Amino acid sequence: MKRSVVLVACLTVCFVASFLFSSCSGKGKMLVTVNGTAITESDLDFLSTINPRLKMQLNTPFGKKQILDNMVEQELLYQAALKRGLQRDASAKAKIELYKKVIIAQAYIESEMKKAAKVYYESNKAEFERLQISDILIKYAAPAQKDTKAKKGAPAPKGKVTRSKEVALKLANEIKAKIEGGMEFAAAAKEYSEDTVTKNSGGELGRVSKNDPRLERRGYGPLLEKAFSMQVGEVAGPIETSDGFHLIAVTKGAELEPFEQVEQGIMMKMSGEERNKILAELKKNAKVVYPGEKKEEKKPEAVKSATPPAPTAPVAPNAPVTPKAPEAPKAK
Repeated sequence: MKRSVVLVACLTVCFVASFLFSSCSGKGKMLVTVNGTAITESDLDFLSTINPRLKMQLNTPFGKKQILDNMVEQELLYQAALKRGLQRDASAKAKIELYKKVIIAQAYIESEMKKAAKVYYESNKAEFERLQISDILIKYAAPAQKDTKAKKGAPAPKGKVTRSKEVALKLANEIKAKIEGGMEFAAAAKEYSEDTVTKNSGGELGRVSKNDPRLERRGYGPLLEKAFSMQVGEVAGPIETSDGFHLIAVTKGAELEPFEQVEQGIMMKMSGEERNKILAELKKNAKVVYPGEKKEEKKPEAVKSATPPAPTAPVAPNAPVTPKAPEAPKAK
């Protein structure tokens, strides 16, 4: 319920923005008409530029339908308001002006953040390099996982790894030798890998960056570090992580992602900090006065005399000293 309210509020702001600035072109595939007014694919695209968070929701059929239904509701309410002439209502006009001020202010922040995002991108290009890797995982049982109370000869629970670390390392090296002997890496992954997520896709981990958060969360940092020092087609390993021993192969070399593809991600990452910097700079150069508020007055510095002190007359060299007159005798 709360999520729906937030979505409606967000779409209301977006709807006001499109109304004020007519940024929605209305072009593209028509999705629905409301009393003759078309809502098109480009209208949804425009919403995603106003609020990038909606972009993920638009990528799913359910999410797209939900947003489209909300746009239909907003259009119905808008048409009903026009019929009543509410666009001329003083209160409505005041709210429109308020929304207009908020939207224009936000446009300034976005323009400054785009500049900052571009600077960050140019200074940290290595962060946006992506390569494609595949992985074969061979697990082993940690000492703490071994069931010391298990009866001799009793079968291990289904899916539980019982091999030792040494046996796992030996198996990983044997698989690597088979690959170096001509076996396809993808085929080896399908046959031997114990990573249930990637096994059926030939061990494919997808496109990754040097500090890929998805793999870092899994503790695969050592794989990333090694992968970015490898050539396409090269096989490395075994590499140990908390999951076991890995063999990795680079299937596609590193490529720099275009700024346009990562711009929104950079802006979201730095939004809070950058917004504070923008406001701090504006406040520093602005004169903001609250009525009745006492100002902190600077203590005046000691005023220096504008007239310089009279210079001391120089004593002429070897000038004769005038003798002091003798004192008069004191009366007895």
